[in-house]
Amino acid sequence: MPAGQTQATMSLPNEAYLLPESIPMWPPAWWTWLILALLLLLIGAFVFYRYRRYKKRAYRREALNAITKAPTDLSDKECILLCHEMIRRCFISENKIEMAALPSSALLEKIDLTMPKKYQFSLLGNAFFDGPYRSKVELTPEQRSAMIKTTSYWIRKHHA
Repeated sequence: MPAGQTQATMSLPNEAYLLPESIPMWPPAWWTWLILALLLLLIGAFVFYRYRRYKKRAYRREALNAITKAPTDLSDKECILLCHEMIRRCFISENKIEMAALPSSALLEKIDLTMPKKYQFSLLGNAFFDGPYRSKVELTPEQRSAMIKTTSYWIRKHHA
């Protein structure tokens, strides 16, 4: 190109078909904020529900801790009394005072109606039902562990 001449700009023949600049991702659409707020609300409600459930079931943790951490030097009668007491405390914590006031045999029969066959208190024998009322009770180690296992299962699985 000789000096003094300027270069002419060249125009494309199909300018109408060229794509526009890319659309920016920010700020998002108005409904994005609505979905985000709803999601945060649902997460907050779930956390609140789990916290209330955790607080409401504190009596179960305390009862299980008392049974599983019971000293091994407890007599058989004291161990039976501890199991009966934890069952009654669970009912009192649930405001089922009428159930807690029932005699042991009637109470345990009602509980057995809601328990699976494997974990029924009736399988523990008369020593568990009549133990608190006898002057001397002797249990085998298997009976004692079955009694603690069954009581612990009921505490974990009963419905308030």
